[in-house]
Amino acid sequence: MFLQPKGENMKFKLLYYGDILTNPKKRAQHIADIRMQFHPQLKKLVDFQPWNNLNKFMMPDATKSPIITRHVGGMDWNPIITSNLKMIAELDILLMHPEIVGVPRSDIDNRVKTILDGLRCPQNEHEIGQNTPRGIGPIYTLLDDDHLVTKLTVNTSHLLTNEMFSCDVPTSPDSVFMLIDVNVRVTEGSLENLPFMV
Repeated sequence: MFLQPKGENMKFKLLYYGDILTNPKKRAQHIADIRMQFHPQLKKLVDFQPWNNLNKFMMPDATKSPIITRHVGGMDWNPIITSNLKMIAELDILLMHPEIVGVPRSDIDNRVKTILDGLRCPQNEHEIGQNTPRGIGPIYTLLDDDHLVTKLTVNTSHLLTNEMFSCDVPTSPDSVFMLIDVNVRVTEGSLENLPFMV
């Protein structure tokens, strides 16, 4: 996760390295694995201004309304971008993968659907995934729901090598590297979202 310089605080970047499958056999778990790569980045985001203002609306220590935490499947989920605070997002995705760009196997549209599902809160307990860790406190997601994305651009490129990535995330020869530029906008000003009207 990277923050922009002061004066552009409504923008930040998310990183991902791993599989983005178009039609996995265990879709809920695959989405959960993607979601858990974004969780620590987004949890760290709310340590910085102006994002730390979100803490007062989030469990476990919420002090103001509206509470933006969602309770799904016995777990708490803290979305960064939520309609409760009149926020929307514009996403610019750079997707680098080992496939040659432009070949029929490059199924970008279905990959984007998988990515968006990994960026949002689960909508019901069936979307959580069996291996999602419990007991770690709220899990942070970028979006409350993917309808909050109002602009989406995707650029693809050939990932020449993945040897520079050494992480604990299980990967395959088809793993992708992804950089997501997030631009957050406020649709309607209020006292609650005033810190985000940069």
